[in-house]
Amino acid sequence: MTAPHPAPEVLVSPSARDRLDFVRDRLVSAPKDARATIVGHGLLGSNAAARGHASALSATFGVVRTTWPAFVAELSRLPLARKRLVRASTLTLEAVCARLARSLRGDLGDLVTVVDFPGLPRALLRTLSDLRLADVDAADAQLAKAPRGPTLARLLAAYEASLLELGLADTRTAIDAAISTLHGSQTGTPRPATVLVDVPLVTRAEERLFRALAASGPLTVTIPAGDRRTMAVVGRALERAEALETRPARGPLGRLATYLLADDVPAEPLDLEGRVRLGSAPGESRECVEIARQIESRARAGVPFDRMAIVLRSPETYLPHVVEALRRASLPAYFARGLRRPCPSGRALLALLDCAAEGLSARRFAEYLSLGEVPRRVDDAPPPARAGTFVPADDEVTELLAERDLRGAEVEPEGEGEDVSDWEGGTIRAPYLWERVLVEAAVIGGLERWERRLAGFVTSLRQKHASYTAEGDPRAEGALRDIEAATSLGAFALPLLRDLDALRQPGTFHAFIERIGSLATRALRRPDRAIAVLSELHPLDAEDLVSLSEVRTLLEPRLSDVREPERGRQLGRVFVGAIEDARGLSFDTVFVPGLVEKSFPKKVLEDPLFLDEARRAVSPYLATNDDRSDDERLMLRLATGAAEEMVSYSYPRVDTDAGRPRTPSFYGLEVLRVAKGHVPSHETLRRVAANASSARLGWPAPESREDAIDDAEHDLSVLAALVHEDEDKHVGAARFLLGANPHLRRALYARAYRWRRGKMVEQDGLVDVPSGTLAAAALAEHGLARRSFSPTALQHYAACPYRFYLSALLKLSPREEPSPLEELDPLQRGTLVHETQYTVLTRLRDAGLLPLDEDRLPRAGELLEACLDEVAKRHEDTLCPAIPRVWEDGLSEVRADLREWLRRTAMDSVWSPTHFELSFGLVEHDEGRDAASVKEPVALACGLRVRGSIDLVETRRSDGALRATDHKTGKVRASDGDVVKGGTILQPALYALAVESLLPGRPVVGGRLYYCTSTGDYTAVDVPLDAVTRDAVTTVVSAVDDALGRGLLPAAPAKDACKYCDYRPVCGPYEEIRVRTKRDARALPLLAKVRGLA
Repeated sequence: MTAPHPAPEVLVSPSARDRLDFVRDRLVSAPKDARATIVGHGLLGSNAAARGHASALSATFGVVRTTWPAFVAELSRLPLARKRLVRASTLTLEAVCARLARSLRGDLGDLVTVVDFPGLPRALLRTLSDLRLADVDAADAQLAKAPRGPTLARLLAAYEASLLELGLADTRTAIDAAISTLHGSQTGTPRPATVLVDVPLVTRAEERLFRALAASGPLTVTIPAGDRRTMAVVGRALERAEALETRPARGPLGRLATYLLADDVPAEPLDLEGRVRLGSAPGESRECVEIARQIESRARAGVPFDRMAIVLRSPETYLPHVVEALRRASLPAYFARGLRRPCPSGRALLALLDCAAEGLSARRFAEYLSLGEVPRRVDDAPPPARAGTFVPADDEVTELLAERDLRGAEVEPEGEGEDVSDWEGGTIRAPYLWERVLVEAAVIGGLERWERRLAGFVTSLRQKHASYTAEGDPRAEGALRDIEAATSLGAFALPLLRDLDALRQPGTFHAFIERIGSLATRALRRPDRAIAVLSELHPLDAEDLVSLSEVRTLLEPRLSDVREPERGRQLGRVFVGAIEDARGLSFDTVFVPGLVEKSFPKKVLEDPLFLDEARRAVSPYLATNDDRSDDERLMLRLATGAAEEMVSYSYPRVDTDAGRPRTPSFYGLEVLRVAKGHVPSHETLRRVAANASSARLGWPAPESREDAIDDAEHDLSVLAALVHEDEDKHVGAARFLLGANPHLRRALYARAYRWRRGKMVEQDGLVDVPSGTLAAAALAEHGLARRSFSPTALQHYAACPYRFYLSALLKLSPREEPSPLEELDPLQRGTLVHETQYTVLTRLRDAGLLPLDEDRLPRAGELLEACLDEVAKRHEDTLCPAIPRVWEDGLSEVRADLREWLRRTAMDSVWSPTHFELSFGLVEHDEGRDAASVKEPVALACGLRVRGSIDLVETRRSDGALRATDHKTGKVRASDGDVVKGGTILQPALYALAVESLLPGRPVVGGRLYYCTSTGDYTAVDVPLDAVTRDAVTTVVSAVDDALGRGLLPAAPAKDACKYCDYRPVCGPYEEIRVRTKRDARALPLLAKVRGLA
């Protein structure tokens, strides 16, 4: 028999300081050799209670600090081990619920409509856990009568059976095991005294555990005022007929904490100046900046950082803003739950799973490559799978981290200790050429297509390399590099893709986990995180078949982000956490942001699977909206009770995302009610909050530069004072900005020069390249005498010289992504038309069917259909249409246009097609060209070396004169009388001049634009090759030559040239407006002359 122990001592108080003092006094008054276990809601709470005890004594012994979940786990460890049960993580239990939903699909009633929704397993686990913790049995008569009760009863019975079958223990099982341990201790060695510091106890199972705990040894309990559910549980467990008495709070904020949300408050107003602050700011981000400003102010007043706290009701919304504000202010912070960061390895694995789910999508594989998780390779192949790799599950890791924190050990964050050789030039080693290979090889998706397209791409590269090598072309080196990249991509990717292809077939959980784990060790540079998450699903070795999408749905929340726990202690750092994390903690100053409707208090919602009416009928321990509303009120009381000297409430008055005002919650009115003794109006609340802060939406800086939290705010505060003053009074007042930061200096100078009236300067584009420099030498390589240009490239000059520079000289282009074709865009439609025209005309010539006439048209039509089918099949393989019907519809439109083009060609009795795709200067395009094509560019008399490919050269039947025709498949953008149209249409003139050089001895009458589809209404625009045309070409070429020679290629767009420009992200949207302020006699007149050409 053990000696009787004293009755449990309970304190209910709104003040965290009073509750901690109560714990300290009880521990100090205990015998010197008494042992005690301090159990907090979190580890910080039990640490605070232990520090209070230690500060009152010279030394302490036998005091253990822990948390409620860890306390229950320790008590349940041996009983669970005897029963061969293991604690299951949330992820494991969600997987069990997903398995139940599938296996009982026919017995789910109205839930069958949502059985495939990803949120059902999580919602089902929440409901079943509530029922088990309320000690509701599957055979409960009340449960059978409740709406949806029979369905939940079947699920509950199956859930409990699954836990036994799989050897898993949930929270209810662990509590039962802990109770059995406590019952056994009542007949053995006396247990240490237990101190529960603000631990929430709300379920029937926790009530049974508390009763057993009270019977097993000395017990001290503190409860925050307003925690009605915990007070009810403790009262019933201790068999107290009367309600637990609440002790009023002491201290400067005692009245606020005591009467907050009370039915009656004293009528006399309080003098809380400097104690209670209620403010507002334009948006959550600015609200957090104002909090950082207040923290600096309190620190200057002598309040240590670790005596201040920011408590959040909606951490998911506010935490990023708090992190940014504290970082800007350089304030040390301790994040109670750590920070959630994107997990590159987890996201890389998810990208691979998406790649498998989407038919081995090349776009998803490129996403995987971009995350920098490609492992070190041997002979370009992925590393072999590591069998038997074990990494503890997250829950176990968290406990280890907690134990290390108790001992003051530093925890090494993820990513540290990596091999330095994995980094090159400050960036992670990654196969940067692979993404380009994926685009150019057009693998799109499908294992067979991956293998075929990569092999074909390597073959074509080898042919190019051989050709370049034979001709001594310097591009041979680049082709060799591309061969190596494509070969290494195939060696690495294809084994992984075969593994991914196997994942597309349904399998058991166990099979999927093994395959995905093996994939992770082969495809990830750091697979530990993925293996840790997968280890939580290892107990699910049932034979039920699941799909890849179901497994991915379970894994995504845990793999996409990772929680980085805080290292070290909170000492010297501002506490940041959810309000629940502040249980058992007391601070000098507490900041409570987010007092807006639907955020604080949050909107309470019923359990969608088991509504409140049914819950009330089944068990009083099942939470309803009344309980959830009480919990929301408790959050305000906890936040307020944690403050000793000052509490600052705030709310965002503007929703910056939606651009609408926010409504402050009634909690702000409640604070003013207690302070003033009566309920104020909403207008009073808004006025008080607005007066507390001068934050403005349009100017993110304080009124005084002394209050700035960083350099940016300081500078903006200075500028704000200058904007509305006489400019002459403050000449040079902002000059300090030029010396504050070299990047800011460069940006300010660039902006000033770009918008300054006058001549063009280097900030306007490529302007004033000094002679004799490397830049001048590089530019000289692009002179007309050194390299060739295509008509399309030269057209960019007239549209905008800077566009010409970015496109023709720097070769910049929008990034391409490999993805299945969803609809034919104009470029793809034009390619189909041009290739079909070349193929059919070539075969008509070879068959002796040219020139065409009405008699030959039927045979020509048959050839057209065959050629189009052949070209379409080749492009269908390249483009891989996602929707066959869309591809077929687009192809039908192309077919109709080509039939009409062929008919009109047959009706033309004047001109006959002679040469097709006559190219010059296109070394890399040997196939699909006319026999008269040449590899060298054509040198024109005007000094231009032009390259390109003429769609069609026609011969006039009457005298053999030639005409160059360029086929267009878009809208008509030229009209009769146009020659070069301001330098924007150069193909007819330049191609006519090229034909004159390529086919000497025959007259060339001119060039033609032929809009050969229904979109252009089969319109033809002829440009005669006369003196006017030659002079116009000379003017354009001279302007370009002068610009290249003098290094004058500024941003000077023509009207509306920026609207659809690919380089708009480079220049910005205001170039056309900005350039109107420039008046440069050197650069713009030649350009204006070109744009004035007909």
